[in-house]
Amino acid sequence: MGLAKVKTYWTVEDYLAFEKTSPIRHEYVSGQIYAMAGDTKNHNRIADDFGAALNHQVAQRGPSCEAFTSDVKVHVNPEVYYYPDVVVACDELAEIEEEDEYIAENPVLLVEVLSKRTQRTDRFEKMREYQFLPSLREYVMIEQTHYQVEVYRHAAAGEPWQKEIYTDPEQEVFLASVNARFTLAEIYARVRFGAKPEDEERESE
Repeated sequence: MGLAKVKTYWTVEDYLAFEKTSPIRHEYVSGQIYAMAGDTKNHNRIADDFGAALNHQVAQRGPSCEAFTSDVKVHVNPEVYYYPDVVVACDELAEIEEEDEYIAENPVLLVEVLSKRTQRTDRFEKMREYQFLPSLREYVMIEQTHYQVEVYRHAAAGEPWQKEIYTDPEQEVFLASVNARFTLAEIYARVRFGAKPEDEERESE
């Protein structure tokens, strides 16, 4: 993430109002806002396909859960708003205030597609904050340059994460929070592993 728009301190109200009209998404952490980095094609392929596949599976089990990608943020705590790559929220209120249309209120599953620029934030900062979300049961991190899916799960907020790693294309990933199953081959179906990520290209110039 990159620090965005020069301002000493942003209130939550300032941030939410600004974000509705900004052409660029920003995450909010303790009074500061950070512009979201641009995504690679592989990043988009994974996030879009995984979100669509999740929606297909959860829709078959009733209307209580729904998957969103990219533009829906999560209110992690009073001082933090993040944009996961994919979020599945359940039991959303039928009637919500206008600003809540941009926020997933009850996330049970969060997914981040890793990149060289964001993986430290995803692995440490976000994992620490996500651990205490009351509704969250699973956090998934997906590599975009090789087959690797990491699933972190716990039964209640604040409990230590239990970790599972999948690296074989034929392995099946089971997401208990939404009762969904995918093989790694399905998750990576459109990924081009030979493509060089944009952040590495810039470093080599």
